[in-house]
Amino acid sequence: MSAPSTTEAPVEPVRAHPGRTLIAVTTVGVAAIWLLLDQATKILAVELLEAQGRVIDLGFIDLNVIRNHGGAFGIPGLPGLFVLVTVVVVTLVVRALPRTDRLSLAVAYGLVCGGALGNVADRLFRDPGFPSGAVVDFLDLRWWPIFNLADIGIVTGAIAIAALMTIVDREERQAAERRERAESIRPDTSTPGR
Repeated sequence: MSAPSTTEAPVEPVRAHPGRTLIAVTTVGVAAIWLLLDQATKILAVELLEAQGRVIDLGFIDLNVIRNHGGAFGIPGLPGLFVLVTVVVVTLVVRALPRTDRLSLAVAYGLVCGGALGNVADRLFRDPGFPSGAVVDFLDLRWWPIFNLADIGIVTGAIAIAALMTIVDREERQAAERRERAESIRPDTSTPGR
């Protein structure tokens, strides 16, 4: 006796949408590049400026190394708090990625994550060590607290996320309004004139 034949088609494995893969790769790539740039500039600042006790005046900005035990722009905080904040931020970005469909948003997420990870790397590996390691800041506008590339990534990325989310929200509202108008149009049911 032979086994009954089945007419069902074989089930195809579910594949990730290529757009989602590109979004994730873009976010991780931007974060990695920004993290590397941040750490490289901090190493150069420590070697070329701090070790020699130098300040370089570039006209509109000074290159001047300080060690920041506080938060971004010197905001005070508890030791380890900024490491915890970074874990929360990266977790939120990872959770948002599956719903992200714009490369611009992926770039902004990458800037925030790369910047946050750059400062956390300092807190973990620079003196006096975890959780109170000092962040290397070296960009001095003279009228603003001294900062670094990580801070630029965090601030720029956060502003971009806020702006892009506002645009996305407006576009979604407009699309919903168009759908409502299209659905509310009823066909003419009156009898034609003779």
